[in-house]
Amino acid sequence: MVAPPAAAQSKSAPAAVDEQPGKPAAAAAGSAPSGPAAEETLPAATGGRKKLPQLREELAASTNPDATLQLIDLIGRRRGGAREALPDLVGLTTASDPRVRWHAARSIGLIGEDAISQIPALLKLLQDADPVVATQAAAAIGHIREDDNRTELPAADAGLYEDAITQLVAALVHSDARVRRACLRALRQLDPDPEQVMPVVDGVFAGNDPAVILPALNSIADMGAAAVPFLVERLKRPQGRYWASVALTEIGPAAAAATPALVEALAESPPEEQLQEILALAAIGEPALAAGDDLISLYAEGEPSLRGVLLYTLGKLKVAKAEPLLAEVVATGAPRLAATAAWARVKLDPENAELVDDAVERLLTQCESEEEFARVAAVSALSDLAADLDQETRQALAARFASMLEDFSDRVHNNAAAGLIRLGGDAVTTVTQLLADPVTEMPALRILAAIGGPAAAAVEPLTERIDAEDSAVVSEAILALAAIGQPAAAAVDRLLPLLDESADGQASAVRYATAYCLGRIGAPAATPAVEYLAKLAESDDQMLATVAVWAALQIEPDNQSRFEQAVPMLTAALEADTQTVRLEAAIALGDLGSRAKEAIPALELLAEDDPIRSIRDAARQSLRKIR
Repeated sequence: MVAPPAAAQSKSAPAAVDEQPGKPAAAAAGSAPSGPAAEETLPAATGGRKKLPQLREELAASTNPDATLQLIDLIGRRRGGAREALPDLVGLTTASDPRVRWHAARSIGLIGEDAISQIPALLKLLQDADPVVATQAAAAIGHIREDDNRTELPAADAGLYEDAITQLVAALVHSDARVRRACLRALRQLDPDPEQVMPVVDGVFAGNDPAVILPALNSIADMGAAAVPFLVERLKRPQGRYWASVALTEIGPAAAAATPALVEALAESPPEEQLQEILALAAIGEPALAAGDDLISLYAEGEPSLRGVLLYTLGKLKVAKAEPLLAEVVATGAPRLAATAAWARVKLDPENAELVDDAVERLLTQCESEEEFARVAAVSALSDLAADLDQETRQALAARFASMLEDFSDRVHNNAAAGLIRLGGDAVTTVTQLLADPVTEMPALRILAAIGGPAAAAVEPLTERIDAEDSAVVSEAILALAAIGQPAAAAVDRLLPLLDESADGQASAVRYATAYCLGRIGAPAATPAVEYLAKLAESDDQMLATVAVWAALQIEPDNQSRFEQAVPMLTAALEADTQTVRLEAAIALGDLGSRAKEAIPALELLAEDDPIRSIRDAARQSLRKIR
């Protein structure tokens, strides 16, 4: 599926994510050549049947940038069979067009071991001003080493790989996250000696500049379990211990192997570092159960300010030995500690109705605390327990969370919204009532959209919002209907008029959302929309045309002409600035299966380079479907 770029973002884009700046999708995708060069014929989709000499001749003669890119990709797909074209590709690494440079670098890497002599040319591209070029250069070096399965290397080749390691390590502090990730992936293939990597990373840690450290840590955490041995070594050094714990917290359960090192660090660290180490154990969860005895001892002997997080972690790890301690805190501790201990007891024994009732009562009381942190923690704890509660209690929680949406604290009302989403269908009645209040109307629309299918009971009041004067409200209501999908079929008659581009005051975002919604509802209810969508597919608004052709294909999936129109449009959408569009385009191409094979190069790039992990994962999954 593909989502509209304007209306969808406010509900789905994580606030903490910074999108990479780039060109508009139409320009970046290079899908609509213009001017004299556009008259040159693009390589046929059957270019794979052409012999390499013919492709090289066409590449040398090409004056159309889009034809050049396609020819480079066709050569790269030959992998080791394209070794004779290496001089052509290396020559293009100095082209003025950055797209040509990164496509050339990528194809050099795809050739594999036979391209080892071109590592110096790729290393030059690591310094390129365009981060995509640098990203592809780093990825290409990794591809070359991955293809090179020799265990004993000649001195010259070993020297090339050593130079690559040095420069890739130096680029780990690059300002662009895509470059950092690509360098880390390449280093994993090169398997450097830790002593080659650690000085640079330790230098970053020693600088204590979060602006430098956090991007590097995010890239390291993105490696998951593969980064754990490296981070365990950092736990042994005071200057890296805190930041290593932060990265392990981000990795979560996959960092289970770091448990012994975290326990050792607890014994040596000051309280502020112990806090982060305890949080890392909590993020690992039950796989860190072996730390239970040490955490119980630390509660008795350590800094009192750590007791709350220790109780929380004992619950996360489900440390059965902690039951006597938890019971004592519930009976004699301060209210906040007692509430946390009560929650932890439920984690140990979720079937105990008495414990559940006690924890819920204490946490509901804490929701009224004057302290922001206490309210945030209470909402999170109640939300965590929700899955084990009966329907009546879940509905009562929904009412409490709804009342907290107007809390002055962003953290509180964001947590309350997340709690309502987690309650799913049991929260729908309460959330629907919030639509009547202008203050809570927009949050309620977004919550219903996040709940999706289980919010089917809200279709009628959502449909009523289509008449709202505020186009933002209209767009959000339509997106909520889209998230509900087929059960929103009753809204089709109200949606169809919104596709009319000539409608007075009609916002583009509303048409994007409407086309998307009709595609989500699908046949047979949305079949009357096909004629409208076919017209919009010819729109000068590229994104509207993309959404329209996608929606029409969802309603009529066997329409071959629409399929031929959809693939290039969705491929172009993979380079959109908006993350939701890239995500939905990647998923939609995967849904087309082998018919979308022309999109493979663009999906491979997305899978390697996109700054958003969920988009990279979606691209990889779609590649598997297409192949």
